Amino acid sequence: MTFTKLPKSITAEELLSTPLPPVKWIVPGLLPAGLALFAGPSKAGKSWLTLWLCLQIAQGNPVWNREIEPRTVIYFSLEDTFNRLQNRIFQLIDGGDAPERLILQTECPSIGQGLEEQVESLIHTYRDVGLIVIDTLQKVRVSDGNGGMYANDYKEAGALKKLADKYGICILLIHHLRKQSAADPFDQISGSTGLMGVADTSWVMQRKRMSQTADILLTGRDMDDRTLHLREGNCIWTLEDEETAEEREIKAVPDYLWKAAKYIESVGNWQGTASELLAAVGIEDAKPNQFTYNMAKYFDKVFEPKGIRYKTHRKNKVRLLNFYGDDGDGGDDDIDITQLSAWGIPERPSPSSPSSLGALEGSKHGRSVATGQPAEKPTGTAPNPCEAASA
Repeated sequence: MTFTKLPKSITAEELLSTPLPPVKWIVPGLLPAGLALFAGPSKAGKSWLTLWLCLQIAQGNPVWNREIEPRTVIYFSLEDTFNRLQNRIFQLIDGGDAPERLILQTECPSIGQGLEEQVESLIHTYRDVGLIVIDTLQKVRVSDGNGGMYANDYKEAGALKKLADKYGICILLIHHLRKQSAADPFDQISGSTGLMGVADTSWVMQRKRMSQTADILLTGRDMDDRTLHLREGNCIWTLEDEETAEEREIKAVPDYLWKAAKYIESVGNWQGTASELLAAVGIEDAKPNQFTYNMAKYFDKVFEPKGIRYKTHRKNKVRLLNFYGDDGDGGDDDIDITQLSAWGIPERPSPSSPSSLGALEGSKHGRSVATGQPAEKPTGTAPNPCEAASA
């Protein structure tokens, strides 16, 4: 297929009728072309992992169960010496052949002071450059004192992204995390949000000191969010498991919610307090307010797929939960039954109405709405050299 270079402006009709190249992946599903940011704690093994990644890509060897097309890699290892790099490569290849496609440099100019020109020269000198790594970003930054932190971050990262986009390569920036914790791990990336705002892909490494395991959280414009669970052995990080953001959220759901959903599904419509529901299901490891909070938080993942709906209302100073299925309307559950006589409606509910308060009262005590019979109760169910010598 022939791809057309697009003009700076285009109509939607022209865009939809123009064949465009697919996303170019350096590591399929994990690292596309563009500007990428890899941040982690100091001395957590980022440089060892990065060097191994460079070797794999330069040799065309698999990366975490993904087949790799061999490409020339340029690695600016700006916090190391050639002696240290030699020792690390000997250990990583373990007697194998060192790839000619891996180009190593320990010095380079800063952004705006010759780095861009040097990168372009290297791209023209070596064939098929696919990845350029700058380890670390701080080594090529220049603080000119003009503008705020966000503006400077955006300007410097933007200059490197422009190069990556121009040549269809990936430029991977190795960076640090700030020491302060944050609810969103990506908020721990040192600097302003300008860095992540420019980056097409962001990796955050989470690792406790001296631990042999680590997680890498990934997000990006061309990929689904996911987490890689890695284990280190002989300074090589191998993949133990990976999960998408959705799978990670499912794992976070408390077990007692699944038990409650199974119980409600078995009895049909149910009404009562959170305490009564916990007692009916036999849940002892959750408090009522904790249960109702998490029920609302994870409702779309636990209850909704089973066709369970619910409403809540206060009656006699008690908060009642009313669960009903897709076939129940749940429409009269917010009505005070003492007011029904004023509408000419008998206060005694019809047995054929599955959403009536009388039927709900029966199901609250563990009886099936459909049969009136007791519902079946479900059954319960030494110092690491790779860390010490790495950035």
